Amino acid sequence: MTSLSIRKMNELSKKKKKGFTLVELIIVIAIIAILAAIAIPKFGQITRNANMKADIATAKNLHGIAAQLVAEGGDVTDANIDSSIAAKLDGSPAALPNTKLDNSVAFQVRYTPGTGDIVVTAGGGDEIYPTPSGDYAS
Repeated sequence: MTSLSIRKMNELSKKKKKGFTLVELIIVIAIIAILAAIAIPKFGQITRNANMKADIATAKNLHGIAAQLVAEGGDVTDANIDSSIAAKLDGSPAALPNTKLDNSVAFQVRYTPGTGDIVVTAGGGDEIYPTPSGDYAS
């Protein structure tokens, strides 16, 4: 009987073990969960920063178009400056585009004839260009 059990033990030890143990799998899953818990909030912040930078770039373009209209001597009163700028954008949309940070809020451009200041805001609130404020301030 002992020789039989010794022979079985030798056969079992000769077989190659395939796969992972349950403990190894649990450890790998725990490591993946920890990495995901760290990465997901960072991804959200990266997306928010990218949207803010896209809005600032769009605001700079709108500011440049408004400066071009002023230099050309066009009628750039607050009543029609947004539509004049929209007409110069690619595709000539009916109105200025919405911001990436809050898709329900459109850009607005304000021109002060006495000082020549051109300010691009988001929905009349946060100043985006030339001096960012609110959500766009860093």
